[in-house]
Amino acid sequence: MAITREFRRKRIKMRIRKVITGTPETPRLSVFRSNKQIYAQIIADTMVFPVIS
Repeated sequence: MAITREFRRKRIKMRIRKVITGTPETPRLSVFRSNKQIYAQIIADTMVFPVIS
């Protein structure tokens, strides 16, 4: 079975994501780039919601 680009991208994302966690002292930054906008969130994983969006 051939590995698709989407599957490969998701696998890399999950490998990186399990190493990086956000704490209230050092939250993580999540950035989404579309063609027209840039969205950024500061996330502390111990909280239920993002700190700043």
